[in-house]
Amino acid sequence: MTDEEKEEPRLMTIPEIAADRGISRQLVHRIAKSDPEFPSPVIAPGSTRAKYPADKVAEFFANRIVRPGRRTDLEARRRQEKPDAGDKD
Repeated sequence: MTDEEKEEPRLMTIPEIAADRGISRQLVHRIAKSDPEFPSPVIAPGSTRAKYPADKVAEFFANRIVRPGRRTDLEARRRQEKPDAGDKD
């Protein structure tokens, strides 16, 4: 490894982050746009593609707390099981 490679952090694109983490590119985009803790992109001169420092991305995901979403399937089932108040036999 040369001195230059030691100084430059490894940079990853969104598809590379998604593949590395086993999640979709869309989810990485959503996280990058909505979470202020996600590392800032680095855009090289002459490029339009944002890349992110691999070490900071790894740190972000190591510290990220994942909260499960709301179970809408259970809510739909409860609505179906409730007898309709207007039905009287």
